Amino acid sequence: MLTALRTDWRARLRLLAARWLVDTDFYLDRYPDIRAAGIDPVRHFAEHGLAVPIRAANAVMERAIIRGAPLLGLAALLLGTRRTDWVQCFVERYQYLACGNLGVEYRFARWVARLLATVNPARVTLDPSDRDRILGKVLSVVRLEASAFPWLTVSEIDPPTRYCFDGPRLWGDSKPPSVHSVMLPALWCATIRQASVFGSMQIAAHGHFLRYEPAADPNLSYSAGQYRHVITCFSPRHDKVLARVPDQAAAHVDAAILLGGRCGNNHFHFLIEYLTKGYVIERAGLYEGLPMIVPDDLFPAQLEAIRLLFPERDLIAISAAQRLDVECLHIPSLMTYFPDAMEIADCEKEGLRHASLQWLRDRTLAALPPEPEHVDPIPRLYLSRRRGRNIVNAAEVEADFIDHGFKSIDPSGLTFAQQVRLFANATHVAGPVGAAFANTVFCKPGTAIIHLGSRHARTSTLFQNLAAFAECPCIRLMSDRTIGDMARMNSNVQSLRQGSYEINQKSLRSLLDAWAPRR
Repeated sequence: MLTALRTDWRARLRLLAARWLVDTDFYLDRYPDIRAAGIDPVRHFAEHGLAVPIRAANAVMERAIIRGAPLLGLAALLLGTRRTDWVQCFVERYQYLACGNLGVEYRFARWVARLLATVNPARVTLDPSDRDRILGKVLSVVRLEASAFPWLTVSEIDPPTRYCFDGPRLWGDSKPPSVHSVMLPALWCATIRQASVFGSMQIAAHGHFLRYEPAADPNLSYSAGQYRHVITCFSPRHDKVLARVPDQAAAHVDAAILLGGRCGNNHFHFLIEYLTKGYVIERAGLYEGLPMIVPDDLFPAQLEAIRLLFPERDLIAISAAQRLDVECLHIPSLMTYFPDAMEIADCEKEGLRHASLQWLRDRTLAALPPEPEHVDPIPRLYLSRRRGRNIVNAAEVEADFIDHGFKSIDPSGLTFAQQVRLFANATHVAGPVGAAFANTVFCKPGTAIIHLGSRHARTSTLFQNLAAFAECPCIRLMSDRTIGDMARMNSNVQSLRQGSYEINQKSLRSLLDAWAPRR
């Protein structure tokens, strides 16, 4: 009798708390299974809200669960409870933190991830299969260019080479640009026996995680595209990762070439890092019948570019959720050392191989179909940006360029051939610096390149180096410093670099009068 009274009293308290907490519209929108079942959201949360899977009563509670997910992960460990939903919440939060500013919260979450990965699964009452599925399998890291295994063959294509370049050329800066010199790693082609491709073009083989591109190094802080599939929570001396490799393969092929990478559908990475693999593929003599593996989320213009440069090869497109097993996988190296990690100075990661770029330029221009007769070239091209980070006063800036004879174009909606022709025919190319400027490799010598950029990225010279390859003069106008910058100007963090910014129109008009005077 006493037990029944206690149970009834607790149920009344839970129901009272639920009436105070539950936002019914939020609850039914967030959990459509409850709406479909016709269940009262207040009563459901009172009876099942904290069961598996955990549910939020309102938007504020949802944000609190997400922010507190590292504590949930630690609680699953300390309490020895079978809460796979807590661990799943933790992983989702960890993935978010891994591509942020990597502060104290990230370091704490990294420690929790390491504990969850290394303790006995029985300590958190997780089945090994659940842990592998949610956290990932522990794999040792292999760097292809510097490893020796019976199932791995690496052939050098070109030796390491030194690359020299000028520091950023900034409008209004009277100081001469600095001079930098970096050593570019060798170009190589690796052959892996019995490999699995998963996630965003990650590779697992024989109990190892294969790092084939610099930006995917687990010892660095951040890898765009990879963080959703690979958790890098171990110290550099352990050189291990947690890789979420699907248990079953969606398909199996005898032999193929890996063309894509962890950031395949970004136009810069696709064009400069992945398409230029063609130079290695040709030098390695990989026969024409070998298909190429690419991510299934490439844009139409990117697929067009692949078919233009590699018309004789079939494509194998796989999604990030799939696993593809390949009996003999060929991996051409990237020509760049360009990790996303903010702890590495810009001048160390912005070298370019002119031989690879020249291959890309020559092959593209030679394979391009004849230009339609009715299309007039656009001599002055302004690259507008409709998505992502942008210029705060974009409309006013665009108007200034139009006033100086520029035509505003959003290249994201164009075919690959249209983009190449635009840049090849232009006398001036300008806009907010970003992936579209990868097309600078197709500009004719002497084309004036004008970059608009954030003051927080003032040390970057990557796109200036592309202009130097094409023998094009290049200048950059940075956003003005503000009072708040005194405390953070030297902070090399992702959110500052990727944020929107404002362009001083007086400075812009002065630049335009000098570089693109009205005709």
